[in-house]
Amino acid sequence: MRFMRTNEIPLEILESSLKRVLVVDDDPQIASLMNDVFGDDGRFEVRVVHTGYDAGLETERFKPHLIVLDYMLPDINGNIVCERVRSSEVHQDTRILCVSGVIEADEVEGLMDSGADDFMKKPFDLRELISRVESLLDMTHRSAG
Repeated sequence: MRFMRTNEIPLEILESSLKRVLVVDDDPQIASLMNDVFGDDGRFEVRVVHTGYDAGLETERFKPHLIVLDYMLPDINGNIVCERVRSSEVHQDTRILCVSGVIEADEVEGLMDSGADDFMKKPFDLRELISRVESLLDMTHRSAG
């Protein structure tokens, strides 16, 4: 890093290789599972929060490329988080993948109208989750093996 600074090489080059993912889910087991899946992948830097309020704070601090957002949070629902992220010029390029096990079709439509980029119904296959994330972040698919 000292070499890079001395030679005026931008440090963002190092940081840009990892995609920042913010997981927002009040279920500790699901949050932990997603943390492990993204963390073990090697292509992501992961942070986990459990409320919509914390999602707002961490979005400002962490500046995630992607938010994996549980629709049903203890304090506010996913629509409000989506609207707040979308109302910020800084986060216009942040992708939002909503997940929920208890949601009706019209609520999914409302989520998309609020600014969500994609939706997955719980329970979901972890390979499908990674595939959707790769697609949302324009990443090349990593082959298994």
